[in-house]
Amino acid sequence: MENCLSDNQIHQYLVHDLNGEDLQRYSEHLNECGSCQKRIEIQSEDDELKVWHNRHRQQTLDEPVEKHAFTDDRIDKLFRSTFSSIHNPGTSDNKTAEQSADIAASTSTLPDEAPIRTIGNYHLIEQIGKGGMGAVYRATHSHLKKQVVVKLILNNRVDDETQVQRFYREMEVIGSLDHANIVKATDAGEIDGTCFLVMEYLDGHDVKSILNAEKKIPLSSACYILRQVANGLQYIHNHQLIHRDIKPSNLFLTTDGQVKILDLGLAGLKQGECSDLTDSNCIMGSVYYMAPEQAQNVKNIDQRADIYSLGCAFYQMLTGRPPFKKTSQLETIIAHRETPPPHLRVPIPNIPPEIEDLFQSMMKKDPEERIQTMAEVVEILDHFLYQRSELPLSESSETRFTESQELKQLCTNARLSPAIEALQQTATTQYSQLGESAPLRKRMVSSSIFIACALGMAGAMIWLNNPKIADNQTIQTAGISTGIQSVINPELERKAAVWFLKHRCELLISGENTPISQVESLPDRDFSIIGIDFKPQPITPELLAPLKNLSRLEALNMYDCRITTGSLQSLENMGSLLKLDLHNTGITDADLAVVSSLKNLTNLSIHKNPKLTDQGLQHLSALQNLESVNLARLNTSDKGLQFLQTNPALNWLNLEDTKTSDASVPALKTLQSMDKLYLKNSNVTEQGFQEIKNSLQNARVLSY
Repeated sequence: MENCLSDNQIHQYLVHDLNGEDLQRYSEHLNECGSCQKRIEIQSEDDELKVWHNRHRQQTLDEPVEKHAFTDDRIDKLFRSTFSSIHNPGTSDNKTAEQSADIAASTSTLPDEAPIRTIGNYHLIEQIGKGGMGAVYRATHSHLKKQVVVKLILNNRVDDETQVQRFYREMEVIGSLDHANIVKATDAGEIDGTCFLVMEYLDGHDVKSILNAEKKIPLSSACYILRQVANGLQYIHNHQLIHRDIKPSNLFLTTDGQVKILDLGLAGLKQGECSDLTDSNCIMGSVYYMAPEQAQNVKNIDQRADIYSLGCAFYQMLTGRPPFKKTSQLETIIAHRETPPPHLRVPIPNIPPEIEDLFQSMMKKDPEERIQTMAEVVEILDHFLYQRSELPLSESSETRFTESQELKQLCTNARLSPAIEALQQTATTQYSQLGESAPLRKRMVSSSIFIACALGMAGAMIWLNNPKIADNQTIQTAGISTGIQSVINPELERKAAVWFLKHRCELLISGENTPISQVESLPDRDFSIIGIDFKPQPITPELLAPLKNLSRLEALNMYDCRITTGSLQSLENMGSLLKLDLHNTGITDADLAVVSSLKNLTNLSIHKNPKLTDQGLQHLSALQNLESVNLARLNTSDKGLQFLQTNPALNWLNLEDTKTSDASVPALKTLQSMDKLYLKNSNVTEQGFQEIKNSLQNARVLSY
């Protein structure tokens, strides 16, 4: 065919209303024409067409839909129950046992299912999706009998070098990433000329399908989804990647409340390092969710393009439609570039101001005015959800929630945790409270290595994008002198790195921009360990013993670990340590005595440690360089806040859910460097809060 397909021809192709000869001609043209491929994607977004297509497909299947383990109707009903349970906690089913058995049956491999094809060790059971470059199958491993998803590149696309590159790119990207909010790859390869990618099998539905059934998603549920997606994207950005195609159909919500980011085929390196996949002149991404700069030049974008796209998807979750949907691709692209973003308060009059501000900041036309990192998105959502006492879904939950009552408990009782990846973000800006039209104000982070910031109500560690520090360089640490001469023992540093990596830790080492989580990723050259992030596990003296050999360790995150008595002795007098996160670790006053020896500590989180007392907090008076302290949810009172007198530079303080009262108001009023102060659910009165507010004129966030 010399000319592009007409709209009517594309419609016929989508609904399979073609004879064999026309189908062959149209398919050959679509294989070669990027413009028509994009038009196919745009038209396939049409809800009415999709409904018709689904009905047509069901009518032409050889076997009844009811025989399939996962029908659209069944999963849609599950998610209708999910969202109604979140916002109608009084309603619950009495069919727990039946539903549990039903879903358990649906997630197991049916022994009588005959494979339609075998690729290596994988028996393909049924096709569950098909795109412009490949097909997706539900499959089982021939030996493990485990259900997986297998993605194949279509035979007629194997000769298309660009599509093959994109497929291999997806293999490479997914294989290198391991995160709770990103679909996991388990295998990949090529057999008899067929490229395949094996991924975990997900029980649930993508957000687009949920929107088709629900039309809109309630605010809290949308915020839960947004938070998890932002967390996963921060991980992607930490690895110097950009997703480039964030949209509802690429966000998958599982039945246990976890969100997974799909389709990393367009994921590429950041500005200046784009892959060959971006060399063509075609627009990459989906125009309904595409940042203005991405439509203009796909090579000249950074992580802020994903932020804009996620803002578009968030708007659709709340309203049922994307923010800009015109009659043609070109008009939609122009609208993204020139038309002001819609206000959420128009379709949702009671939208909370902080959510409106967040959305508007994500949708700024100029990336420089946009909120700068996904970690900041998480921080704002955490604070919003905490204020509403509607806590986000736990990323680490392994419980299968099979009926509405359990989902309700998850959403109301799960603790508010800082996002895993927001603890390691590579940002150099921080979010400021936005007015309706005020641009995003930015301030540079002072530390050249990494800082701790408050994500919601918990102190957190953040990796910064460091400038590849060599071991013969002097490391500046925010102007603080450690008082010791750093002497590196490369052999001990490497032994410690191997030890901690084998014990489920993530490391930041000198000369590397991204965290390391595998022994195989350690460089052959000498290095020093700069930061350690422990995954939740018991902390023993034996586990921490190698810390004594680390002369440049600046950040230590043991969030949610269980610290046994005496384990922190390995930290005693560690002059290099600046950031320490001991949130929810079960520490006692004796442990704080060890912490008091860390004279250069600037950031400390001891949030949610009920064994700590006012007497134990007296140890903090020995620390005179503190800038950020998280004391939320401690059984402490005004007597424990004497350390405020020795830390006038304190700029971030969380006293929520403590017994702090008006007796501490005079001390709090003296903290003129204060930027964010949280006092919700404390015993400070409204009058006391007003006194603090009047005194701390420069504070950006005062929560009461």
